[in-house]
Amino acid sequence: MSKIGEDIKAIIQEHAPDYDLFLVGYNFAPGSILLQYFMDSEDQMPMQRLIKFTRHINAIVDELDLGTKKYNLEISSPGADKPLVDLRQIPKHIGKTLQLTVQDQVIEGEFIEWQNNQFTLNKKVFKTPNSRNFTLETVHIDWESINEIKIKLAY
Repeated sequence: MSKIGEDIKAIIQEHAPDYDLFLVGYNFAPGSILLQYFMDSEDQMPMQRLIKFTRHINAIVDELDLGTKKYNLEISSPGADKPLVDLRQIPKHIGKTLQLTVQDQVIEGEFIEWQNNQFTLNKKVFKTPNSRNFTLETVHIDWESINEIKIKLAY
């Protein structure tokens, strides 16, 4: 199955720029009939764009002879709970709260600036562990030093 998955991945990567999209991840386990591809864009991605892209890829794949093994092709956005993995995903999240994992430390703060591949966050520093009083500390973190980046969802 990975041969089919890799073939479809190449098609997706070839056609994604025509829709202002890029591939940020994929999942196809050996022997699995589900092929998942996760797309993102540099701007806020309207679902209609992803739908048009998916239809386009399905039409291309339907015309190819990829063998007789059955599979399900799924193209979607990565979802807000998935880590950010590509530099092109970063700027559109200015103003949101991010969780950055740097070595074994998690740094959380409002993402206020992205410049020269460096994050600038306003991090809350509480006066005592159970206090509601805090000061804001501005921190700068280089992209290369980060292990994982997640958007902190507000519930």
